[in-house]
Amino acid sequence: MTSAEHAREMLRQSIGKLEAQIAVTLKDTGEDPVHDLRVSIRRVSQALRTFADLLPGKSAKNMRKALKPALDAAAIARDHDVCEALLVKCGLPEGHPLLATMKAERDSAALALLGQVYLLLSTGAPAAWHQRIAAISGPENDAALQAREALPPLASEFFESGRKVALQAGSAKKLHAFRLSAKRFRYTLELFRPFYGPVFLQRLERVREIQSLLGKRQDCAVAAERLKPLSAADPLVLPALAEVEARARKLETEFREYWRTTFDAQGQCLLWLRYFARRPAAPHLVESKPSAAPRKRPSRRQAQ
Repeated sequence: MTSAEHAREMLRQSIGKLEAQIAVTLKDTGEDPVHDLRVSIRRVSQALRTFADLLPGKSAKNMRKALKPALDAAAIARDHDVCEALLVKCGLPEGHPLLATMKAERDSAALALLGQVYLLLSTGAPAAWHQRIAAISGPENDAALQAREALPPLASEFFESGRKVALQAGSAKKLHAFRLSAKRFRYTLELFRPFYGPVFLQRLERVREIQSLLGKRQDCAVAAERLKPLSAADPLVLPALAEVEARARKLETEFREYWRTTFDAQGQCLLWLRYFARRPAAPHLVESKPSAAPRKRPSRRQAQ
């Protein structure tokens, strides 16, 4: 498979999944469909970023730009879903006025999301993009070998960025930025999944764990921002705010510990780089030679 063929196939698949998810979201703007739509958009965006050089001019940039309003609208709705559930879990009474306000805001966010999705569809996207993807052409280099040249530098950069965040005192803003880097890194790796073996899935799972820990940490940051303005005047808010902040600290500690003892344990970075750079095994050709004598019947162990 050439790099152009690989890019066409990965973009075709990701855009196809986005189209399917858009159809689901138009019928249901509940928590799961909105989350899945957001993930689908991010995957298409990262595929476009990865294969941008194979598309003419600024096509990839323009396509990503067209997706951004829907992505931002989905993020607002998703934040409300997660934040409401977290606040109740952290002790805010279910009848609290803040939850009623957030529910109304969530309903408005769902309508805004539908508006952005319909606006995107009115331009012909993403269905019209299939023609652009089909026209991708480029050098006839081997896609598997290209993966082994491209992924080690990406992994090295990810490890370097992670060390700055995990091994030093960092702000919630820096942790959130690294979480987004983890998403982009994972979605890029997924594009090259066909060229590696089962261990590749373990690598993906480790990146996903970082994403999960920092995602929950960011949910706490969003919830705290909603509670802090009310904490001085509303005694019911204070216990919930304290619990949210305690969870945030715990998750941050878990992330740093996971990074230090598992993800970036001694020698792990080198193992990742060697794994991604390892050349695929060449096909093993066996020459058939005429047998000089009748073959013996194989034993049961040989037959197995």
